Amino acid sequence: MGKMLKTSPDNRKCMFPNCTHILSIYNHDVYCHIHRGQATQAQGQKHKVLTRPHS
Repeated sequence: MGKMLKTSPDNRKCMFPNCTHILSIYNHDVYCHIHRGQATQAQGQKHKVLTRPHS
């Protein structure tokens, strides 16, 4: 007997703004393969703390 694969619900859309890609049932992320890296970069830039140099 084969091992059952974990699947996500079907008809899920990528959460990236204006993206209409339907995610695979085997993609358990909230972003499509195109936007997965871009979303991570955007989150990192959004929370970057700017510091002023000490004089």
